[in-house]
Amino acid sequence: MTPFRLYTAAHSLLKSYRQRAVLKTLQRVWEFNSMYPCSSIAVHNSMEEILRKTVAPLPTYEMRDKSPPPPETNSLEFMHFYKSLEKEQKLELLEKLSHDFGVDHRWASDLAAKLLDTQGRDVATILQVEDRLRYSLTPRYRLLLTHISRVQGGVKFLVDLRADLIEFVSSKSSDSPHMRILVVSDFAWLVVFGAR
Repeated sequence: MTPFRLYTAAHSLLKSYRQRAVLKTLQRVWEFNSMYPCSSIAVHNSMEEILRKTVAPLPTYEMRDKSPPPPETNSLEFMHFYKSLEKEQKLELLEKLSHDFGVDHRWASDLAAKLLDTQGRDVATILQVEDRLRYSLTPRYRLLLTHISRVQGGVKFLVDLRADLIEFVSSKSSDSPHMRILVVSDFAWLVVFGAR
């Protein structure tokens, strides 16, 4: 057998193998989709999972400058997931992000009470408690958005995300005060100053 015929036979065998593999994969995907249709419950569960996975907890005050940044894959995964959602699902995700992953109000209340208790003490103690209170008012989602701004294509994603937020708030699709705060304070600061 000549090398050319050997090459042709091997090439056609490889080509048919690839076609069979693609067909098998498509068949599996079809079977999976028919067994587990995409429902709002499945999307809701995946939203909770993606938020739990990508929104890191706020580091403690002492570790705020020392904690390592989350992996870049978290930001990319959130971006990809958000882009794949329908408009109503995006609204649901943003409401969940702004409400469930915002400021820890209990911690902030405790620090505010502690600030009132320290009013008679020295200035250094008061300033430290004020700084802790200021830090406690940082929403958890700000870390995710800050890291997204540092990923390639992240600033454009944030601009588009902010446009969606403004549309949802202005069209009264969402009357959540958490969403309004996200649009007005957190997002405006992040889009302008977040990317470096």
